[in-house]
Amino acid sequence: MTRADFEIKTQVRTKSFIKFCPACRQGNNAYSVACAHCGRSLDLNFRASGKIADLTQYAIPENGFAVYFHGNAESIAILADKQVVLGRKTEGETKPIVDLTSLNGFALGVSRHHTVIRSSDKGYTIMDLNSSNGTWLDGKILTPAETYDLPSGAVVQLGRLKLVVTHKSPGNKNE
Repeated sequence: MTRADFEIKTQVRTKSFIKFCPACRQGNNAYSVACAHCGRSLDLNFRASGKIADLTQYAIPENGFAVYFHGNAESIAILADKQVVLGRKTEGETKPIVDLTSLNGFALGVSRHHTVIRSSDKGYTIMDLNSSNGTWLDGKILTPAETYDLPSGAVVQLGRLKLVVTHKSPGNKNE
């Protein structure tokens, strides 16, 4: 083991290791997924734009919406419910929920009831349910308990887990 490896392990063990935000350059807890100072993602692989340029790899369902891993064409769920919670399912859960536990949701910072997607007259909306690690929509952090329009092909990040949501907009059937 080199001296540098020893110093890093010692820093982690003593919890003096911190992450620096790439946006505001402030220090944060080593286990944080979002900057406590400016709210930006501390995931260094996260792109600020977040929007997918090419939707051809993702199928758009006729009814309801589909949820995909970012960069993977295999769907996690295709749902037609009026309201669905994305999170980690608990024993005895009665609400319709897209369970992200098996997708390493806990380790990636997904809360039990992280965010909700609702059907509206204009398409779909998304709202963060006061999650511990935040929700991003196309690279912008959502204010908890506020409703945002959810465009088809949007990149939704729950903690550090990135998803893509597709749907057919009511106003544009050619989408």
